[in-house]
Formats: sequence, C-alpha cells, structure tokens
Amino acid sequence: MTDTTEATLYQRLGEGAGIAAVVDGLYERILGDETLAPYFTETRMVDQKRHMALFLAAAAGGPDGYKGKDLGVAHAGRGISGEDFDRVIGHAASALAEAGVDADAINQVAGALLPLRPVITNELATEPTA
Repeated sequence: MTDTTEATLYQRLGEGAGIAAVVDGLYERILGDETLAPYFTETRMVDQKRHMALFLAAAAGGPDGYKGKDLGVAHAGRGISGEDFDRVIGHAASALAEAGVDADAINQVAGALLPLRPVITNELATEPTA
C-alpha cells in the first residue's frame, strides 16, 4: 500500500480509508463464516465496523485513540473460544493481504492483536509447562 522505508504501520495500512476497507473485508469474511456469523446476529454492523476501525487504527499508531468499551467487558459472556479468536485473526490476515498490505505489516498487526486473546475469550493466560 505504502512505501515501507519510513512509513508508520498506520500509514502502511492505508490510514483511515485503507483501514476501513480492511475492516469491510474482515467482516465480509466473518459474516460468511458459519462458525463466527452467529456472534453478530444482534449486532449493528455499522457501529461494529466503526469500533473495529478505530481500534485497529489506534493499535497501528494512528492519530485517534480507541475510546470504545473495555474489550473484556464488551466480549464478556459471549462464549468466544480461543478457536473463534484464531479464526478472526486468520480472516484479518486474509483481509489485510487482499488489501495489498505487506507481510511484515500483517505480522505487526497480528502481534498487536494476539495478546488480546485471553481478554476476548475470557480465558486465563497460562504459562506453558516444560
């Protein structure tokens, strides 16, 4: 999307317009996924997309911080499994790639999102055992 030599991650994602396009592609995939679509049957998708775009922009170092609900509160009681979370991350990577985002930027986005897994899934983070 953007020259990667001096560009921030936010710029590499295409700034606001690029992020909005990625979010549209992400939710097209999620809503087409029979495992994930039921989570959104009662969701106002216009609002959901706006929140996700603001969150992704903030995570990428954009100018406006995320001011939505606490992520743990927003996802509490939804029954989101670790596998569901992983499916969303996979769809996000596909949407980013389809938008022309380079692999390094996709990995940076994933790196920003993956630590949220225990918050979104309400799973306790556990230390791996040897």
